[in-house]
Amino acid sequence: MGRAIAIGLLALALSACAGARPPAHGPTAPGFDYDALMAAPVQPVAEVRQRVIRTATSLLGTPYHFGGTTPAGFDCTGYIAYVFRQAAGMDLPRRSVDQVRSGEAITPVAMQPGDLVYFRIEGEKSLHVGIYVGDGRFIHAPSTNGVVNTQSLGVTYWRTRFLGVRRLLPI
Repeated sequence: MGRAIAIGLLALALSACAGARPPAHGPTAPGFDYDALMAAPVQPVAEVRQRVIRTATSLLGTPYHFGGTTPAGFDCTGYIAYVFRQAAGMDLPRRSVDQVRSGEAITPVAMQPGDLVYFRIEGEKSLHVGIYVGDGRFIHAPSTNGVVNTQSLGVTYWRTRFLGVRRLLPI
């Protein structure tokens, strides 16, 4: 009995960031224009979005841990789910393929702090997700570099893998 539960939990953890494809109507974007994003007008940030950003940045340096969902260690979707639960009282799905179906697809130039950004990583069946924090940057829990950190969307690596944006919070 205990072994069956352990195997079930392991299977759940292994599928956390996995998924076949984003939905056909999902957040796909034909390309990512970093310059257009930086030229877009900046709008005031709603309080709930500010809480999301504060919570997300308070976890900078937290180690990456595959299947992790707590400040002891996060994977990308565990980090997103934790931040939104703590800051906005939202329960998000655990898997990236399910998270990408949440909220509303928006154009990259309409992105606001607190929106989710998605990437397709080559050679992976999973999607990668982070939180846009403004100024062309996002915060995420990558397996590379091993800790929650911020990076620029203008970096070639992220720009070429950019999939789209989802809005979960009011502006």
